[in-house]
Amino acid sequence: MRIQRVLFVLSLTLLGGATPPFQGPVSPTRCLSSPAPQRLAEHTSDFLGTSLRAPRPLPNDDAEARDYLIRTLVFEAAEEPDEGKAAVVHVILNRMRSKRWGDSVKEVVTDPWQFEPWMTRRKEIKSLSVDDPRYIDAARITDAVLAGILPDPTEGATHFLNPDIVRKRRGGSLPAWARGEGQSIGKHTFYALDEGHLLPRDAVLSLGDALDLDATLKTRPRC
Repeated sequence: MRIQRVLFVLSLTLLGGATPPFQGPVSPTRCLSSPAPQRLAEHTSDFLGTSLRAPRPLPNDDAEARDYLIRTLVFEAAEEPDEGKAAVVHVILNRMRSKRWGDSVKEVVTDPWQFEPWMTRRKEIKSLSVDDPRYIDAARITDAVLAGILPDPTEGATHFLNPDIVRKRRGGSLPAWARGEGQSIGKHTFYALDEGHLLPRDAVLSLGDALDLDATLKTRPRC
């Protein structure tokens, strides 16, 4: 097992043992420096140590970015294990850092043909209540990632997909960027690609929902 995943599993185990799930609604306007993320850091710092902490990827007061991360996570990976959820959050942050898909979380997740739910279920995503258990659970993982508690188990991935669903949609094939070595976490496979070999509009193609989108995807540029 790669050392990054060993560190992640250790972090997740200690986090789960020390910190209960959120017990109440999470407001999208709440700052990242609010008590809940602080509790995550305080309860696990003695176990994890500074060597497992990553630099905070967002300003403490970027509530909009946090909210977009949570909403995207709900619709991309609600049924995935905690490691798979954290991996999706890291993919979004890795894309933001690369600036290839946008300079902000909002730009990255709403970039056309990238994260499918934002194309096909935008209204549902935007209307998701912060009281919804899915939002609360996604906030738990998102805040742990943003606090530097859960390291990137993908080692820098910028792409992911559900290979079973994508193969069904593409007649048994995968996009060109998904034919190399990937890292399986839950039902998704993650890829850390050399950006010099990416096509201009390579897409994430996670296809986390078994929706019938054939008509929608007919106009999609093929990778």
